[in-house]
Amino acid sequence: MLPPMMYTACVQALQRLSKTIGRHDVASNVLEIHFADEEGDPYAVELAARLGGFVVGKDSDFVVLNSDGYLGYVPLDEMVWTGLQLEVDVVAEEDDGFQTVVNSKAKKKAALLQRAGVGHGIIPPEDSRELQLTVATYSPSTLASHLQIPLSLLPLLGALVGNDFTGSRDSSSATTAQETNLQWLFFERQLTLSQRITRVASAIKNLLAAALSPSPKNKQKQVHSVMELIERSVAALIVRPLDTISSGERSKVVERIVEATLQYAIPKYESDVPGPDSLWSSGICALHDVDACPLVQYISHSDTAAVLELASSAHDARTLYIQAYRAGRLDPHTLDIMHSGTFWYRQFLENPDLETVSRSLGRPLQIWSYALLDDALGLPENLDDDDLSVGEETVVSREEAEEAEDEDDDEDELIDVVEESDEEDPLAPLRGVLEKLNGPADGITTEPTASISSQSRDSRLSKSKSIVEYIRRGTRLAPEEVIVPSLAQLLPNTVDLEDSDIPVQLRSPDERFTFLLRILDSDHVLIRTLPAEQRIVVLTVRWVVLSMHLRAQESNSNKDRAKERWTKEEVQAFLASFSWAAPLDLEAAEEPVPITDRNVQLVAQISVALDAIERLSQVLLLCEQLPSPVLRFSGRLFHSYLTGFKKLVPEAIPDRLWHASIEQLNYALGESTAKNRKREKRKENVNRSTNVPERSTKSKGMAVLGGKFGLLASLDS
Repeated sequence: MLPPMMYTACVQALQRLSKTIGRHDVASNVLEIHFADEEGDPYAVELAARLGGFVVGKDSDFVVLNSDGYLGYVPLDEMVWTGLQLEVDVVAEEDDGFQTVVNSKAKKKAALLQRAGVGHGIIPPEDSRELQLTVATYSPSTLASHLQIPLSLLPLLGALVGNDFTGSRDSSSATTAQETNLQWLFFERQLTLSQRITRVASAIKNLLAAALSPSPKNKQKQVHSVMELIERSVAALIVRPLDTISSGERSKVVERIVEATLQYAIPKYESDVPGPDSLWSSGICALHDVDACPLVQYISHSDTAAVLELASSAHDARTLYIQAYRAGRLDPHTLDIMHSGTFWYRQFLENPDLETVSRSLGRPLQIWSYALLDDALGLPENLDDDDLSVGEETVVSREEAEEAEDEDDDEDELIDVVEESDEEDPLAPLRGVLEKLNGPADGITTEPTASISSQSRDSRLSKSKSIVEYIRRGTRLAPEEVIVPSLAQLLPNTVDLEDSDIPVQLRSPDERFTFLLRILDSDHVLIRTLPAEQRIVVLTVRWVVLSMHLRAQESNSNKDRAKERWTKEEVQAFLASFSWAAPLDLEAAEEPVPITDRNVQLVAQISVALDAIERLSQVLLLCEQLPSPVLRFSGRLFHSYLTGFKKLVPEAIPDRLWHASIEQLNYALGESTAKNRKREKRKENVNRSTNVPERSTKSKGMAVLGGKFGLLASLDS
């Protein structure tokens, strides 16, 4: 689980670094930021091939992926910095009378540098002179030559040995279930990784040798297509007796291997233009033409002849979204919505006994994002009932979802969220992709793909759409089908648009900003006049405070729901956790900050709300009006203020920021922490006077440690 706001913080840090380098060296683009069309690994290798360079990373797939001009893979962990000062320190530490015969001198030096905390990775050490960087490189051609297999078959080798698409969370059962680790079908468990690689390479090499043999006896062993080679490789590697595996099971195994192999596929570059001049020839993609760009295909799923004849606004909106994504202003999760009709919430640390905040705080905003995307571009068509995952639900209301959660007896049961197709030939589309990438091969027969029927705007909007959200329910992740209302159904309750034929995304920035403010019930002058980076902070805390208040009202005076309401002190703690005047002090605190259950839940609420509002503002193309403030936020500072570990000073919160946050919202705040403490103190005094035994603090071991999450306090020390 990544920390909250991690993705946005990384993107912003890289963008700031790029601008900083550019100011010092205007003539050279030392740092360029690329956002991959889909899977990042093939994109990185294809980009490196165009530029004649290496890929630095921590994934062995980079030695399997290949394209003309690609120089190879540099493991991040094997990058070692050496310099004059480091050499002196290493020699002083080495000369201690102890000698090792296990590690080489280079490995021992690297180990010493690693223990010293400097010298490893892409960041050079400080306070060192005459620095020198030593790296290890791994070339796909060298690997293929060493294994004595064709270079083009390295992707098949990687799929059979095992990658992200053939692994599993549960590897205890060697079956062909969708979530099973296929490596238990191919290898004895005592084999090392190098032995598995050798076994797969030998199997492929033997199959090719038999296929190419001129002997009449080997005529039946000839391989006429890539699919046939994959099928025979699977049959040769399965360690179980083949008569114990049905043909259907073997087909599923082959299907998964084909899918895993296709992840390594990189289209051949046909142009003669080399180097940096070959990039951005289409204007919307650094590597591909418009018709070959996966990103364009992602958001043009309904781009049939009829859709192309619609008003140009759809095309304009599509172009704006592509430009926003290339600039790091569109969440990749939004692409999942447009491409596959699915949405995965970022998982935050929260109380598993309560309803997930993704549903209570995130989903209402996500529905607006879905409706806006459907209105401008069109969402993917709904799956048939037979194609839906087992356990998938149609979400109609929050109450029904809560009832479903309460009725769920086994919250610890993990469900399979990977869909299985019931088509007669699941490999047919995969064969088509193979042929498209590698060209037609002898023996491969491809059936024509059924054409997509054209549809009009009226028919597209009349069909009900849905998005499958993957959301926490109890202690497991489960899919829920969310019905997407049309934008016209949502608008009457929010804002009236004069010309409904123009998508909201193509209206003026002021109209779009007003639209967002009214969605969040925060259309106030104070918010409009705030500095840009403060706006989204105010909108986030207002959305959380208002939502928690409405939940308490809807619960018919439920005490637990009433306690969920935010207090004035908690709002102040959140606003003061941003560095509005000076950069944050990132030095570690001398003592760990206390962690309590309520504070963890408050951070989860803020994280989900901020994530959802940022995503909605991106859908409305409002990044300039609402820049992300995550680099100014400190979660440690927030917890410190909440627990009283650090005293909040009034000047930490600008006056306009505070007044904008509580504008017409005082009624939604809960009782202050001080009042609650006084009430608890009075209750304690009453218990003492009536001889009511107090609950021992020792029996509340978890509370002393900070509740469910108290053990996490020691992780920062």
